[in-house]
Amino acid sequence: MRMNPIPTPALLFCKICRLFLCCIALAGSPVTMAEVPIYDVEVIIFSNQNSGDGGERWPITIPDDINVQDFVSAGELIELPESTHQLGNISYSLRQAPGYSVLYHSAWRQPAYDNRNAIGHPIDSSVRSGGKSLSGQIKLVRERYLHLDVDLLLASATAMTESSYMEGDGGSPVYELSEKRRIKKSGKVHYFDHPRFGMIAILTPYQSPQLEQQLQEDADQEAAALAEESTVAEEPLPEDDQLTR
Repeated sequence: MRMNPIPTPALLFCKICRLFLCCIALAGSPVTMAEVPIYDVEVIIFSNQNSGDGGERWPITIPDDINVQDFVSAGELIELPESTHQLGNISYSLRQAPGYSVLYHSAWRQPAYDNRNAIGHPIDSSVRSGGKSLSGQIKLVRERYLHLDVDLLLASATAMTESSYMEGDGGSPVYELSEKRRIKKSGKVHYFDHPRFGMIAILTPYQSPQLEQQLQEDADQEAAALAEESTVAEEPLPEDDQLTR
């Protein structure tokens, strides 16, 4: 008769260590990563000169140069180097396509708070390309679901400085892209559409190298313990008549 193998000391020790490390992590931080997840956000904003619409004129006030500190708490938003970009091929294709112009391409890391505490990444109005000026913000919000709130304005560089336009004299048009998009799946490319300009975004959950290393070590230890347990289970058991001797 074959009996179920008893868990080996190595496997028990591995599970106890994992439980102990989890307790330390919970006790050492008042806000766990599960409560405030961190994401890497990358966006490309581009203009489309192929559109045949006649333009839109929005009776809205265009802000002066945006102060980053109005949106970002110190240390909570980290700009990422170009070497981390995932959308480089898309950006290159847009730059090569007739009628398209990449206005902005950047990536950053930030926590995803609820709507009340959400951090908005400012798009500075000094970002200019081909005589155009872009301003607004992109906000990452985590309520029941993860959302990306986009509020952007695109205008000619002169329209951003001409007060006569704001008085409604029919000057250069200003285009607005305003959308709140639920991000159902991270790591997927999302497209925000507008006849004159659009935005492509990708969000990736971030884990610190220390946590990734710890998770990998835990997985390796558990795999080794399971392999040892399997080896013990495969050893032949004594015959029943030997057990009764």
